[in-house]
Amino acid sequence: MSKQLNPLEKEFLIRRFKGNPNTRLDDFCEVNNVSITSFKKWLEIYNAEGLEGLMKGKDRNGNDNPPVLPEGIERTEENYKREILKLRIENERLKKNYTVAENENGEKVFIPLKEKNSPS
Repeated sequence: MSKQLNPLEKEFLIRRFKGNPNTRLDDFCEVNNVSITSFKKWLEIYNAEGLEGLMKGKDRNGNDNPPVLPEGIERTEENYKREILKLRIENERLKKNYTVAENENGEKVFIPLKEKNSPS
C-alpha cells in the first residue's frame, strides 16, 4: 500500500479529479494508488469543510496533523497564495546567495552569504 498522504497532497488529488469530469473514480484511484473508500471520504470532507477538514485528525504516529501555515496567519486562499509567494522570493534570494536583514535604522539590507568552500 502507498504512504500516508498529507492534507495538501489529498487536496491536490481532489482538485485533479474534479478538474477532469470525464475521469472515472475507480480509474483515478487506481492510477494514483489510493483506495476508493478513502478517496470518497476525502471528497466528502473536502466538499463540506475544505482543506481545514482534511487537516483534522491524527497521523499514523498518533500526532495531531501540523498546521499548514504558521500561527497568526489566516487560512484563506489569498493568504495561502501570499505565503507561497513570500517563500518563492526567499528561495530565489537564497539561490543567488544572499539574505535580507534589518539594520539599526530598521531598513531592510541585502547581505551576501559566505561563499561555499569548494575543493580546488
